[in-house]
Amino acid sequence: MARAYVKINAAAGKEKAVRDALLDRPEIKSADLTSGDQDIIALVESDSFDELLDLTLNQLRTIDGVTSTVTNLIIDKDD
Repeated sequence: MARAYVKINAAAGKEKAVRDALLDRPEIKSADLTSGDQDIIALVESDSFDELLDLTLNQLRTIDGVTSTVTNLIIDKDD
């Protein structure tokens, strides 16, 4: 299992629409509107790091309203 936190910036006024589009995807386990350096923080899971990177680099960035992303891979998690 590969996991990452993705910090997402959205165009003004599109934050909730971006969050809702994220939550429609089965790989997105949570997507929260936040204050600070990003508009949304999403927890993403996939079967492999290759799939996770494809998702974050090639798919999430194409969602209407997404202006930028920063992906933080989770390398060890206390379960």
